[in-house]
Amino acid sequence: MLERLLSRWRGVALTLITVVATVWLSMTGGLSLYIHPRYFVFTSIMAVIGGILAIAAIAATPSRDEHGHGHGNGNGHDHSHESDALGTSTARRNNRRPRLGTRQRIAVIASTTVTLVVVVTAFVALIIAPPVTLSSAAVENRSLNANAQTVDSPIDEGETLRGRDTSSFTVKDWAAMLRQGDGEQQVLGERAKLVGFVTVDPDAPDAFILARFVVNCCAIDAAPVGVAVHQPGWQAAYPVDTWVEVDGAFVTNPSASSAERVALMPTTVTAIDQPSDPYVY
Repeated sequence: MLERLLSRWRGVALTLITVVATVWLSMTGGLSLYIHPRYFVFTSIMAVIGGILAIAAIAATPSRDEHGHGHGNGNGHDHSHESDALGTSTARRNNRRPRLGTRQRIAVIASTTVTLVVVVTAFVALIIAPPVTLSSAAVENRSLNANAQTVDSPIDEGETLRGRDTSSFTVKDWAAMLRQGDGEQQVLGERAKLVGFVTVDPDAPDAFILARFVVNCCAIDAAPVGVAVHQPGWQAAYPVDTWVEVDGAFVTNPSASSAERVALMPTTVTAIDQPSDPYVY
C-alpha cells in the first residue's frame, strides 16, 4: 500500500518541490545563479502554472483503489445478496488480497526506498541546500575564452579605446577586446579595476587567471572568460576560487610561458565576498 501511494504521488511531489524552489529563488534573487535575467518572468510564470496543475492533479485524483472498484455500497462490489453459505464464502475469498512472497516484498521495499530517496534528494537539493555558483572546477572542464571572440565588443568596429571611459568594463569586455583584431595593442597601458574569482593559469605559476562566467541562457551553457594577472606567490594569499578585486594596468605578460600575451599588472589585489550576481551577461 505504501509503495503504491509513493509511486502514485512521486511525480506530483517532485513537481511541487521544483515549483516551490523556483518561486523561492525568484523572490530571493537566487534565480540569477541558474538562468539569464531575461528569462526570469517566463520561468516564474511557468512555475506558478506548474504548481496550479500539480494541485489540480491532487484534487482530481479519484478516491478509488488501483483495481478501479467503487465504494458506493461499502465493500466496493455489486454482488447480489444471496444467503447461501457457499456464495458468501466465495465472495470473501475473492476479496481477500493474496499474500506477497519474499521476492515481491523485497521488490516493494526497494521501490519504496527508491521513491523516498528521489523525493528527499530533490527536496534537499532544491529547498534546503543553498544555491552554488560555477567555480574553477567548471573552468577546467570548459575552455577558457573559447567564446571570447563571439562576445560583443564593448566598442564598435573601427573605434579605439583612446580617451574612452572604461570604468564600466568587466572581465568579459576586456577578454573580448584582447581577442578581437588589434585589441592586444589597444589595451596595453589601459587601467582596469576588475572583479572575478581566482583560477590557475596552467602555463604560468607566477600568474593567475581572473575569471567570470558569461551566461547567455542558463548556467549549463555558461562560458568562462578571464584575463591573466601577474602576481608571483599568489597561491599563498589568494587560494583558487577566492573572489578578488584587482586594480592595475595591462602590460605585455612578463611570463613568457603563458598563453596569455597580455596580463594585468596589479597595483592592488583585494579579497572580497562573492558578488550577489556572480555572472556576467
